[in-house]
Amino acid sequence: MDCTNCSPTESTSPKTTVPTTLLREKVREYTKRHREQIRADVSDSLRFQLGEIKARIKELENLSEKDVAGLAARIKRRKHATEEDMYRLSHAFLQDAKNIETFSKITGALQVLVKELTGNDAERQLSAAECICNLSLGESPVCEKIAAAAGSYMVTYLHSKESQLVRLCLWTIANILATGEKASLTVMRMKLLPQLWKMYCDEEIVGVDLDYRMDTAVCLQLIALNAENLLTEEDRHFLFEHVTDKNPNSVAGEFHLQIVFLTLFPNPQMVATLDAGVMQYLLNYSLININNTNDFSTESQRLKVFYAVRILCNLLVLQPLLYSTLLLQISCVWKSDIIGLLNKLFAFHNADLTDESLWLMKNLLRLEKEYKLMSPDLNMLDNIHIFENSTPILENVEDDAMSIIVSP
Repeated sequence: MDCTNCSPTESTSPKTTVPTTLLREKVREYTKRHREQIRADVSDSLRFQLGEIKARIKELENLSEKDVAGLAARIKRRKHATEEDMYRLSHAFLQDAKNIETFSKITGALQVLVKELTGNDAERQLSAAECICNLSLGESPVCEKIAAAAGSYMVTYLHSKESQLVRLCLWTIANILATGEKASLTVMRMKLLPQLWKMYCDEEIVGVDLDYRMDTAVCLQLIALNAENLLTEEDRHFLFEHVTDKNPNSVAGEFHLQIVFLTLFPNPQMVATLDAGVMQYLLNYSLININNTNDFSTESQRLKVFYAVRILCNLLVLQPLLYSTLLLQISCVWKSDIIGLLNKLFAFHNADLTDESLWLMKNLLRLEKEYKLMSPDLNMLDNIHIFENSTPILENVEDDAMSIIVSP
């Protein structure tokens, strides 16, 4: 393959390693918000009397490291944790990272929580899952212990019919994936990727409580951002075979092209072997994202458009014959032309997106010079409007550290 238009193997931007502090905090906040949202729905076995509520809340909000050490020592000694024990520990883990560190130092305490997680009592199982989930907000050593002791159960319970248990397992897995490579590799060895992918692409959702697509998207995004270190050849082959499983208009569809790009496109030889149907799917998905997005202010919008442009750039380099299909799709399906598409991208006024769009335009000009498929009346350079007042891109788009194949 002619690599005249291919980028160097290293990105011109500094390479970042996942997890980053920003990413860890993002997932922690994500988990904490959900903890607060479902707190009222989670079964509370304490059954407080009205007169006890105020005192109990005050107690829960002021749990110290000494309290946590005492609780950990007690459940270790008894080899059993009551729902009240786990309820208090869950609150303590959310209050202060030092409480997490204190608990993790008590050898055998985590194993008691795992015992309750795998037991036959459904209420204690949920309490243990929530407790472990909040514990996973700790740093790498804590998550490594959780992955080793409970990782296999977390992956297994993704098949559970208990929706809250599944969601707690997904949040725990997300925390593990965001916190350390060693812990992440532990759960990845448990055939995690195929199960996450199946849940992410599932269109047969029978209720909101059973819709895990956004939660699995977060996990898959974290895997994709560190794909070089986490994915095996078997994992990549699985993704290669299941690229087209996701409906572009479904929940969490904005993550799909980012996940595909970061996991498959670093290997141009693999992408070049995609069959025509898959390439057509990626082209259509990219055009849907661009044409149906009219702003560039949210993370969802940025993911949709930015990676659509990157995918298009790469597809046109790897398979130049897609150029005619691209022009046909824009004209017949979207009732526009390539100039209109480029002007829409430049009109978002974003510096990084403008750079990507310029690479796309460069390759379009090269292909047009070779194939001459556009109307002679259309002069691309005369009709393109590139704006200077651009703003930097935010969130994960700037952190993925993976350049597109196409370069100036």
